[in-house]
Amino acid sequence: MTDDDLKQLIASNAKSIQALTTSLNELKQEWQKDREEWQKDRKQIYQWMSRLSASQANFWETQADYYRRLEDVEDRQAIMLEILNRVTKKDEDES
Repeated sequence: MTDDDLKQLIASNAKSIQALTTSLNELKQEWQKDREEWQKDRKQIYQWMSRLSASQANFWETQADYYRRLEDVEDRQAIMLEILNRVTKKDEDES
């Protein structure tokens, strides 16, 4: 192998190494962009999950309040029926 062949081989290897380094750097940059986007998406998913949990808690609280109020109405209805029964019994007894 002559000096010129050796110099050409070295230059070719240097170009290959430079191309690989450039390609590797581009891949690292793309990977970093993808990673940042993934982290952003993950953060957003956690925010959505938090909002969903809060909405579910509000729903269950509202539903519990509804059932409490429904129970109150049923209690009042029972009292009103009891009063009505007493009043109608008195009217029947007087007749």
